[in-house]
Amino acid sequence: MPNLVKMPKWGLTMTAGTVTDWIRQEGDEVSEGEPLLTVETEKAINDVEAPASGLLRKIVAVSGEEVAVSSPVAVITAPGEELTDDDLDALIASAAPRAATAVAVVGGGKAVRERRQATRDETGRVNASPAARRLAQEHGVDLTLIEATGPGGRITSDDVERAASTQHDDPSPRTDYVEAEGLRLFSIVAGPAGGQRLVFLHGLSGSFSTWQVVMGELADRYRVAAIDLPGHGQSDKPEPATFDYGVPSLAKSIAAALQNANLGPAIFVGHSLGGAVSLQLALKYPNTILGLVLVNSAGLGTEISPELLAMMDQEPGPSTARALLQLFFEDQALVLERGVDEMAQGQLSEGGWKAQRATAAAAFSSNGQTIDDLNRLSEIMSPTLIVWGAKDRVIPVDHAIHAAGVMPDATLKLLPAVGHVPQVEAATVVSHAIDRFARSLSE
Repeated sequence: MPNLVKMPKWGLTMTAGTVTDWIRQEGDEVSEGEPLLTVETEKAINDVEAPASGLLRKIVAVSGEEVAVSSPVAVITAPGEELTDDDLDALIASAAPRAATAVAVVGGGKAVRERRQATRDETGRVNASPAARRLAQEHGVDLTLIEATGPGGRITSDDVERAASTQHDDPSPRTDYVEAEGLRLFSIVAGPAGGQRLVFLHGLSGSFSTWQVVMGELADRYRVAAIDLPGHGQSDKPEPATFDYGVPSLAKSIAAALQNANLGPAIFVGHSLGGAVSLQLALKYPNTILGLVLVNSAGLGTEISPELLAMMDQEPGPSTARALLQLFFEDQALVLERGVDEMAQGQLSEGGWKAQRATAAAAFSSNGQTIDDLNRLSEIMSPTLIVWGAKDRVIPVDHAIHAAGVMPDATLKLLPAVGHVPQVEAATVVSHAIDRFARSLSE
């Protein structure tokens, strides 16, 4: 029986990928697991492997073509299997994703109101009736996730009742802002509400997007959430004169966001700066933590790359963004223009670079990391998985080895040919490691 090779989904919000190169050609014999083609997404370049052994009978998507997720890109036939061109065309057509059709349901002669995203006032507060707010609190329903049917995008009591019975079973990705200590922090949440909660925190000058592929591979089983730290991504960027960008303050904001979004307690997965914030949460807000996954984390030692500090003193924009990504990645093929553009946009956003420089200044200096809790690692009782790219040029691997020996319940997974951002360079390996760790906590 023929096997279709489809465009994979490597991330929560990935909708399409571009075929950049075919490694094997039509008529070649291929083996299951063998790389067939290379695909570029917004975040990475990866190989797509053959789902079965056989003959690469037909290539559907040529190099340079953008293909929707789950659409066919090739057909593999079993040895000796014969298919006519008409058979192939019918198979390919039957596998093409179908557009969803909108259906209006009307009952009892009563008009159905249009559902839409709730509006917000000038302060960002969701537009909802007082009764709806009380009901949402009683049911533990997040107003930011409710579709509104009231006049002017206002959430009604009926909207809350409907959401209470259905919303928590919706695994599809949702983005919104969470209020935290007077700030609005951008978040993305996906996966079954009943699943174990995983909360992802990014590193310096990053955003939730660095976790997209890993989260996409975990969202079927877990309730996954990523939050942009203050001053980063799409979160608020207050003036450093009015906001403390130190790690304890960042942790306080994340703890508030966790409570307001009903996301805790959770396993925290923190990368670099996000790892230091996760450690702070474990020390000061232990009730929010079920476990820790520290990925090339700050806060485990004193050394920090002087090259990183020098870059944080440069002018924001594509040149600085490219230099940072080149420092972060061992595999320079992952320094994509899209990634450079995204990081540069974050730096050039209003208040962005000033906030990120203030964050770096609060955590690092020419003498190394200045995070105050390095001598308290032995106090962290939460089960901990340390994942480390051994080729990291930002934070030395010795920090991981030392922490694994000092923390009471820590294990270490080293990735030999990976740099500072394993969640991008070795996304599948990292997601599998997180999955095994999370499963071990629920056994």
